[in-house]
Amino acid sequence: MNDQASALRQIVNNIKQQRARAPDSGARVVTVTSGKGGVGKTSFTVNFAIALAKKGLRVLIIDADFGLSNVDVVIGVTPERDLTWIINNNGEIRDVITEGPGGVRFISGGSGVYDLLNLSPNQISSLINKLFKIEDLADIILFDTGAGISGNILRLIEASHEVIVVTTPEPTSIMDAYALLKSIGASNKTARLRLVMNKADSVEDAERALATFSGVVLQYLKIRLETLGYILNDSLVGKSVRAQVPFVISNPRSVLSRNIDGIAWRFLDLTPSETGLTFKSFLNRFLQR
Repeated sequence: MNDQASALRQIVNNIKQQRARAPDSGARVVTVTSGKGGVGKTSFTVNFAIALAKKGLRVLIIDADFGLSNVDVVIGVTPERDLTWIINNNGEIRDVITEGPGGVRFISGGSGVYDLLNLSPNQISSLINKLFKIEDLADIILFDTGAGISGNILRLIEASHEVIVVTTPEPTSIMDAYALLKSIGASNKTARLRLVMNKADSVEDAERALATFSGVVLQYLKIRLETLGYILNDSLVGKSVRAQVPFVISNPRSVLSRNIDGIAWRFLDLTPSETGLTFKSFLNRFLQR
């Protein structure tokens, strides 16, 4: 056990050392998405972010679910401002960052993320210069998108360094996740795609669903999914959402929290090998698509 703990701590130390040696490496930009609603994507994003923060990493969530922003609901903190406020009031990025639980911070993005696409060149230049400052505030930036396949969501996915697709073993969820991956693969063959299986009834059910789905995607779409892990079905999730307290905080020793912790370690173990991945490169790709 001590050897395992030492190895896991070394993963985090390596990340910090890499940033110290190469500050241009910037933050990891990760889009968390799903093929359909109701799979527990936002609950996963929040608890996953807190698990990463507990390991000493600076994590920032940007809620990019247009019209249905609910990261604040899961976290239990109401933001005073969002990205739209910066656009309309010439504010600074620090003015819209809200402190959440467990050391996680978040920005309510909503339409502000996609408003980037409709701004004048001068507005875009001004806002991007402010957004660049995020690079100094986070090691990992998580975009929590809306569910489904829309043009704006695909733009975020295709511009991100990494994508986490959350699905469940339920057939319609699997089919919708497959359709999403098919859309991604049609336009971006180089995306680093991760898979999380949520709401599994048992470990066997989860492992079988992960293996089967990733195998089908590889065979028919020629996309290699890296599986991060699974989260078992538990009424604790609904209770934590209603209480507006993430379960990794309210029940840190629960099976669910251990599931999330395992996913977080697996994610950190898959640190991208490419250099030059920065929030600036993400923004450039997002605006050019």
